[in-house]
Order: sequence, then C-alpha cells, then structure tokens
Amino acid sequence: MKFLAVNDPVNAKTLVIEGWVDTYVILDALDYYKNNGFERMIVTGIPITIYEFIAPYRNTAEASIYTLKYYGFTDTIYKANIPTNIFVDRTYGTGLMVKSLFDEHPEWEKEIDIYSVGVHSRRSRYLFKKALGNEFKVGIISHPDRTFQAETWWKSSKGFRNVSNEMVATPYAMLFFHPDQRFFEVKLKEGQWIDEITYLRKDKDIAFADSTLSPFSKEERRDFHGFHYFEPDLLYRIWAEIKVDTSSPPFELATNTSRRPIYRVYGKLAFTVHDTLCELTAYQNMESIDHPDYGKMLFVPFRDRTNGIQSYEAGRYLDVPVPDSTHFMLDFNDAYNPYCTYAQRWSCPLVPPENQLPVNIRAGEKKYKH
Repeated sequence: MKFLAVNDPVNAKTLVIEGWVDTYVILDALDYYKNNGFERMIVTGIPITIYEFIAPYRNTAEASIYTLKYYGFTDTIYKANIPTNIFVDRTYGTGLMVKSLFDEHPEWEKEIDIYSVGVHSRRSRYLFKKALGNEFKVGIISHPDRTFQAETWWKSSKGFRNVSNEMVATPYAMLFFHPDQRFFEVKLKEGQWIDEITYLRKDKDIAFADSTLSPFSKEERRDFHGFHYFEPDLLYRIWAEIKVDTSSPPFELATNTSRRPIYRVYGKLAFTVHDTLCELTAYQNMESIDHPDYGKMLFVPFRDRTNGIQSYEAGRYLDVPVPDSTHFMLDFNDAYNPYCTYAQRWSCPLVPPENQLPVNIRAGEKKYKH
C-alpha cells in the first residue's frame, strides 16, 4: 500500500493538481500550495462524461479550477486537460499536456510536484515522468484516500478494488507501456481542435433556442431542432496566402433585399483544395471598420459545388481575422449560413461571382432544412 501511495516531493515551484480528485483533496492541495512556496499551479483534467449537462463545465479541470476560486484562490491557474478523443492512457496524455505548457513558458524551472490521491500516485508520477522526459524532476504528494481504511484496505470493496487495480496497472505501465509520443501529441492537438469546434456549435444551438438570446421569432424557435454540420475535417483547414490590395474604391454589396451595405476589397486569398488552386476575395465592411471587434474581421462569402445539395444554395460565409502576416490558416469548418437561410425576413449579402469555388467544400454548416 505504501509502495503505491508514495510521498516524494522535490520542492518544485510548480504544483500540478490532478483535477479528477474529490473536493476534500483539492482543498488540502490548496493549503499545501500556500504553505510550501509554490509560484504557479497547473490543474489537469479529463472530459466529464457523467451528469455533464448539469453544470457549465466540460472537463474536470474547469470544475476544479472553479472550486479553487470559490475558496478564495486568486492567482493564475494553468489548465492542462485532455480532449474527448482520448479514451485510454489518459494520465500519460495529461502529462504531455503539462509538457506543452512548459514549452510555452521556457522560463519555468523544469520541475513539478504532483498532488494526487492514494494508490494512484506512483503510477501518476511514473507516467508524468515518461511524458515529460529526463530533463524534468517530478515529485509526488499522495493525499490519503478517505473512501477506505488504508491499513485494512482488503476489508472493503472500494479498498480492494482500488489497490488490486493499481497492483496490476502500475507494473504494467512500468514494464509494457511504450507509447509513440509523436502520435499522442498529434492526436491531442487534433482532439483539442475538434472539441473547440464541437463546443462552439453546441453553444450556438443553445443560444438560438434561448428566447432571451435567439434572433429567431417564437414561431421560428418552435420549429428549431438544431443546426446541421459536416463532421470536422482537417482537410479543410488550409494554409492560405493573402495579397492585400485596398486600392479599389468602396462599393455597395448586393443583398437579397434593397439594403446595400458599403464594403471594400481587402485582398485576395490563394489556397489549394483537393489539389485545385483556388482564390477568394476578402472584403471589409466600411460601416464597422472602426469597431474594436468587427473592424478586425474580414468577410469572405463563397459558393462551392455542394450548394443546393448539401449546403445552402446561395452560399456560405467565413469571418476571418485580419492576418498579421502573408500566410494564415483558413478554416472552412467555421463556414456558416447567412441568416436568410433561416427566414426570408433577413437581409443578407449575396456572394459575388468571383467567389465561386470549383470544388466541393464538405465542411462547416449544412442546409438548415431540406
């Protein structure tokens, strides 16, 4: 039991709290942080897969961070949570997420103390060491597990289950676990990207169904059952080159109504889709060019070969931040429908002829209704 529930801190400046632990562990970890000279805190987390709809948290890191703030912690808390596409070897994946934080902060000392609980502690430290590499010093603090008596663990089902599981899992990790780190890192980044898109889409559904937030009328909300999307696809996350040219005079952009908003051409976007060289014109709304938020965005309406079949027949839109270099990431997974696809009472800019793409863009929002 003591072999598994190991205590061996290295007096690091960074405390890593495993965010899946119970609240009583988090509170004691907070006291440990305050009393041992730490300078920064990282909270790890895994996706919440039970009762996930009763609170606004999508992973245990977010929930644990809220708990820490509820009890008065005001310093910066760094988050290292794994995405929903990671189902196995999650502790190792969490260690890689912690490593990515250190990569972003090269000034941090390469040493951590992990605050874990009970018999999971030795395996946590081993897998974090494997993820972080030999240049890191990794300590461990094992908080007592109060769900069973440690001295007589075999006398309760919880104690027997926890200890016997770690007696098998820990030697397995040490002897037989040889992960492909590069594969894991790619999968983690892809999962973060997919989660971000998925959460934004779910938030949009919720907002459009909420009478206090939705642009839909009461009758339109009655028929609303969510939007439809292509699955997130990295093939449509594309490096594009922009050639800025704002020399053309502003013009009136045609809409489906008599409204004529004033835009100007900002530049041309060149990129390749399915081995086909494509080009789109990016526009800037002159009526909001001085707005602190909207003024930093470019409007890229487009049509493609999915229009009228899988996507809205009149085309779709992209909002692109004004790039700070000649090359940037153009993500068609963010493509959305103009509001006039939902109801004809909206006034929407029409896609100019030059923004017709000769390819299928199977990404972003689909048709609203058939």
